[in-house]
Amino acid sequence: MAHTKPEIRLATYMCPSHPVQLYELIQDLLEETLDCYTSLIYESRNPGPFPDRPDPFGTDKVDIAFMTVAAYMKLRNDNNAFIDLLPVTPVFAHQMNVENKPGYFSDIIIHRDKKAHNVNTLLDLRGCTFAYSDDESLSGSKIILKTLKEKGENASFFGSLLRSGSHLASAQMVLSKQAEWAAVDSTTLLYTKKYMFEGGKDIITLETLGRLPPYPIVAKADLKAEVKQAIVKAFLNLPHTSEWKNKFAKFGILKFVHNSDVAYDGQVAQMWACQSEKLNVRYY
Repeated sequence: MAHTKPEIRLATYMCPSHPVQLYELIQDLLEETLDCYTSLIYESRNPGPFPDRPDPFGTDKVDIAFMTVAAYMKLRNDNNAFIDLLPVTPVFAHQMNVENKPGYFSDIIIHRDKKAHNVNTLLDLRGCTFAYSDDESLSGSKIILKTLKEKGENASFFGSLLRSGSHLASAQMVLSKQAEWAAVDSTTLLYTKKYMFEGGKDIITLETLGRLPPYPIVAKADLKAEVKQAIVKAFLNLPHTSEWKNKFAKFGILKFVHNSDVAYDGQVAQMWACQSEKLNVRYY
């Protein structure tokens, strides 16, 4: 007879921009440290819960979910009563993250061949074909609009626009020259670049924008407090176990640290609130 254990139901909306193997590793971590079973829902079609479908937290389908910052901020702004922010977040390696703080960046990438055409800064990309993951992405869309506006530009800056559906697809479009440039989540290439054609050597980071807020880990509001605390403890203790630390390092994760809703206020909230600024609409 099978041993009965509690089950924690996980969901990730971060793939394929993040490899699903990362979330399978999180399953392994939680199963070992909490002596539980886990299941994982993989949803690659949307960066968070579908707004026109029953809420997965309210309908008791999901206990813990990994989603984009934009998706979490939408749930928060809608005053979703079924969720809590789990007070923990990963810290990813990046050349700009010298202080090893939480949060991520937006990497503006081009094909190596563009360098031969005197493309050295963002403004040199005027009129070029741009690939982006989706309209609501902070790293793929919003921060680009904000930066261009600060530089006195408007939506006429862009040539053709290609909505790729994910940061990974945006990077692949640049590599194959379907797009001339893209803005991608800085963590996307950490793990996946080595699996691209010739190790993705033809992708160059032209500029890096940010820091953007930490990745939210969202819990079902009525999940038992002791379970939430145990999950947070499992993540925070990661650096103290070399085996687990090394496994997560393969995905660019250095450690997990405390997180709170304060991280999603201020300038981040202002950027998110700029819903009138669209890639395909002129703004002034």
